[in-house]
Amino acid sequence: MGKRALLIVNPNAGNLDNQPELVDNIYRSITAYDIKVWNTTGHGDEQKITQLLKENTYDLILVGGGDGTIKLVASQLGDLQIPLLPIPFGSANGLSSCLGIQTWEDSIKALNAGKTIQMDVLDVNGDICLHICDFGFNAGLIKKFEESDERGMGSYFRSSVAQIFEDNKYSFTLDLNGEKILVNAKMLVIANGDRYGTGAKINPTGIMNDGKFEIIVLNPSSLKEWMALTVGFIREDFSKLNFVQTLSGEKVIIENLDKAEFHIDGEIREDHGTVEIIMDKKKIVFYTNFEIVSQ
Repeated sequence: MGKRALLIVNPNAGNLDNQPELVDNIYRSITAYDIKVWNTTGHGDEQKITQLLKENTYDLILVGGGDGTIKLVASQLGDLQIPLLPIPFGSANGLSSCLGIQTWEDSIKALNAGKTIQMDVLDVNGDICLHICDFGFNAGLIKKFEESDERGMGSYFRSSVAQIFEDNKYSFTLDLNGEKILVNAKMLVIANGDRYGTGAKINPTGIMNDGKFEIIVLNPSSLKEWMALTVGFIREDFSKLNFVQTLSGEKVIIENLDKAEFHIDGEIREDHGTVEIIMDKKKIVFYTNFEIVSQ
């Protein structure tokens, strides 16, 4: 019997008009597997995916969608060590970016190269987080964007500018590595991956299989510092910015004292007063186009 693959597609991801054509291209590009295609519906997908995995044995799962779709599939794997191959169809493709996959052609390249990573994931109040969650500025921006009738990068940029000029500073207590730390920040980032879906590296030293996460505390207080932060993103180096602090660990309890907005992999969460984050080491196998630094 030949190798079997399950291709899970979110037909609403990214509002792609040519998605059926792309799915057909992928199907025809992968000849080494007998591929079953299954579409999400937004209704009971978790249970349906679990049932699919019980009914058949698969050697590969391809996920056509954004961060939310990949997270949906990953959360149903349990202890199954079936490698996942992201296909970036979503409007937010942060995890794919962290794995060096920007297009469906990159997905095929990663599969053909056979390069995988036994990736850590974060347990966030019992929920799975694959690459980034954060409090404050970015989470507030995501919420505004979701509530807006406008879409597209123009709307996103206008929301970003408006958010910069809002004087929102937040206080957090971190119980990290046996020490309690009080920090003030415009944005508090807990990162397993190294970058956002835009490609901007928020965590230049991040490695997704090194058994630890990074906590990045960003507290720019003037337009000049915001501009310096932008340069830091371009250079992928925040080491000379005294308003950026990086910590690391395997477990942290965060008291969100001012109830800053919070998201997990781009999805806003409402119960965010106290957030416990635990590193779950080498949990899921992903294909990647990047060199594996840690084993």
